[in-house]
Amino acid sequence: MVTSRRTLLTGAGALALAAGTAVLRPADVLAQSRERSRPASPAGNLGLDAATLGLNANSPDDQSKALAAAIREAAQRQVPLVLQPGRYRVSAVPLVEGSTLIGVGGQARLVQAADSPIVIADSIRRVSLTHLTFDGMSQPLSQGRGLVEIDGTPQVVVEACSFTNSGQIGLVLRGSGGRVATTGFTGMGSSALFSLDASGLSVIDNTVRTCSNNGIQIWRSAAGDDGTVVQGNRISDIHFDAGGTGENGNGISVFRAGGVMIANNVVRDCALSAIRNNSGANCQILGNNCAHFGETAIFSEFAFQGAVIANNIIDDAATGISITNLDQGGRLAVCSGNLVRNVTRRKSPYAPDIVGGYGIHAEAETTVTGNAIDGADFVGISAGWSYAMRNLVITSNMLRGSPVGIGVSLVPDIRNAVIANNVIAGAANGAVVGFRYADAVTGDLTRGADERAKGIRVEGNAVTS
Repeated sequence: MVTSRRTLLTGAGALALAAGTAVLRPADVLAQSRERSRPASPAGNLGLDAATLGLNANSPDDQSKALAAAIREAAQRQVPLVLQPGRYRVSAVPLVEGSTLIGVGGQARLVQAADSPIVIADSIRRVSLTHLTFDGMSQPLSQGRGLVEIDGTPQVVVEACSFTNSGQIGLVLRGSGGRVATTGFTGMGSSALFSLDASGLSVIDNTVRTCSNNGIQIWRSAAGDDGTVVQGNRISDIHFDAGGTGENGNGISVFRAGGVMIANNVVRDCALSAIRNNSGANCQILGNNCAHFGETAIFSEFAFQGAVIANNIIDDAATGISITNLDQGGRLAVCSGNLVRNVTRRKSPYAPDIVGGYGIHAEAETTVTGNAIDGADFVGISAGWSYAMRNLVITSNMLRGSPVGIGVSLVPDIRNAVIANNVIAGAANGAVVGFRYADAVTGDLTRGADERAKGIRVEGNAVTS
């Protein structure tokens, strides 16, 4: 008789059964070992299942302590913590070094249980939140607080999450960097995302809808380089509930933050502006698609000193693009390749005045070139305002259907501008006209020089009725 490996195994099994002892498979041995040591169970290949660490889905109780303990356990083991589908009432849960939280199927909902953030992180190196919903239930939060707050953390990942019904802000980042991506924000009592003093932050491919004051805010406590990238986001329905004169009502708001890139975003229906850069140096605003605004669609204002605004599409605003506030140091920009249409005068969102009607407005050390402006109902391109007018180049633009094609300020005694090689059609009140404040004071400068426009060089423009 030839004894095979199968024969030996079969025989061993029979002997064990005869002795009253069950055969244990390797998986059974492993399961018994886990039962004896009672560690947390794995959730597939994702990490530790929070349910085996004391967290109960859909419990009416506050589970903040249980979640905090589970987070510490998973981080100590250096594995993700997995939350099963359900509703978890928690508040002020601290994230620890290396915290990684994953919601199964995007159905784990962390609900604000008190008037404080749902989770917080402070001065840790890295944290990751994915496939989770953070629901504020429209409960109160102190001004400036968020459903999630992360401070002093250079490696943040917030991905494929959802923030909803915050009494204030969705996500607050202070002195932090990393990535916020493919995340939805809706029903914010103030703004979706507020970043202060970022260090290498990317805000990419998110959806922001229905915020009371702003969409995405990239701010600094003092002017300085920030380097945040805001790209590919869809932003809509931004209100103006807190009022002010520009600090609210914006899809994307940059304040004092230098070196920011804002590119390829789709922004709709904001009370004031799509993109407002206030005092951010060396910022790029590129390739954004913007429609329906109560004030200026794209602003670069106050002490910005350096901006490139290029290849954007703007439809329906009071003013298309404004590069302004030389009196505060605002200067040095390139405005090129933009398409601006349907800008019409309307009541200011915060004053009784009628404002707008300008396709593009620029004041100092600015080149305005290669833009197409159709249907600005006052002036296609405004070169300077009052005494704020210096070193302007306005060339190779196409302007159609504005009462005045290009209006240039003649208030300052020393002025320097080149207005050349533009195509201007249908400017019933003049292709190029000198202004003192809001009043036209010259005839059409394309038809002949005017001593009052000394320092303004007008040449090579193609004008048709």
